[in-house]
Amino acid sequence: MYIDSLRITNLRTFKEAKEDLVLLHPDTDFKKLDMPKPNLPNVNLLLGDNGSGKTTVLKALAIAALGPAVQDANLPIYRLIRRGPPGESKAAVANIRATFILHPQDHHGAYKELRLESRSVVVRRGEVERVNWVGRDERPWEPIYSSESESFFFVGYGATRRTERRENVDIGARQVTSFERAQRVRSLFEEAYSLVPLSYWLPKENAGRSKQVYTIINQLLKGSGYTFTGKMELGEYGFRQGKAFIPFPALSDGYRAYLGWIGDLLYHVCRTCPNNTKLTDNKGVVMVDEIDLHLHPKWQMTVLPQLANALKKIQFIVTSHSPLIVGSLEWMNIIKMEQGPNKVTMAHRIREAVHGLDADQVLVTSFFDMSSTRVDVQESALKDLSRKAGMGDRRAAEKLVKQWSTGLEKKKA
Repeated sequence: MYIDSLRITNLRTFKEAKEDLVLLHPDTDFKKLDMPKPNLPNVNLLLGDNGSGKTTVLKALAIAALGPAVQDANLPIYRLIRRGPPGESKAAVANIRATFILHPQDHHGAYKELRLESRSVVVRRGEVERVNWVGRDERPWEPIYSSESESFFFVGYGATRRTERRENVDIGARQVTSFERAQRVRSLFEEAYSLVPLSYWLPKENAGRSKQVYTIINQLLKGSGYTFTGKMELGEYGFRQGKAFIPFPALSDGYRAYLGWIGDLLYHVCRTCPNNTKLTDNKGVVMVDEIDLHLHPKWQMTVLPQLANALKKIQFIVTSHSPLIVGSLEWMNIIKMEQGPNKVTMAHRIREAVHGLDADQVLVTSFFDMSSTRVDVQESALKDLSRKAGMGDRRAAEKLVKQWSTGLEKKKA
């Protein structure tokens, strides 16, 4: 399953959508969209300022992907319906509509649809909001209610994601709160929701699947200096750095943040992968809020290409503020979220070449709209020197060249 398009109305910063938000996936018809096929056709980056609606889009996609089961998902819904500025009439209902592309693993019984639509409304009554599904036919969605079904694979990760300690994992308690498919997107809605660690589930009894997991993890660690060996110490999987063996809990925050959700993702990939099918052939949707969370700039430059190439059949929909993430992609992959008058968000693609630019170059493109990447005092000084140099002041010209390449701090004698 892939998400083909989304339309939302009266959802937080979104008011009235004039057209669908089109999302890229491996089955996208790029000729129909009148755009070149990017090197990473399975990646969508939602880019925008804080409060521009990036996380709102991920929540809307998660709600849509649950189909009719969203009414029983018990997600902690809080203030999703738009509350505009003073003078704007208050909406009582928000609408979410999405279309999906289906694959053989999503079919069941007599239902062999190639496309599927999901329609949901968020209704407010007093201070309480709840989601209702208003689609026409629930029958194609029947597998959504079964945790054993390989249909409709999707998973989402919020910006506050964290990995549970192995001894604290209680799958039974989770199932009391909500069914498994709802659990897969719960961290987008609940800050305290934790992820399943590798040490809890990695299938040692299935050598073939374990080997595939090891291979994928090491693909995603390429260039980091770490390798995943599959060996354990005191109940925890470890990673090799040179000759040192480092258990998962002893890794830095950045590696734990990254490998934590990767381990949880592979758990769900294994759970939903059809029999006699490679893990890398499983099709589905992965949503990640703040993909660059805790990652060093060097890793930000490679994280999405590595993910997209290791799991080519997965559709990735992620958010970020990082110019290094942006520079690793092409304009076709990027959806910019901008707020217009009355704090209304518009989402669109900018046809401006950006792939391969350095961070400073990216920041002064239309994707970030920054006039300069220098602090105000330095920018003001450079403008003044540039003006004087243009009038023939040789000393100003020499000083301008020097200040272009140095910081403002005075060196110690």
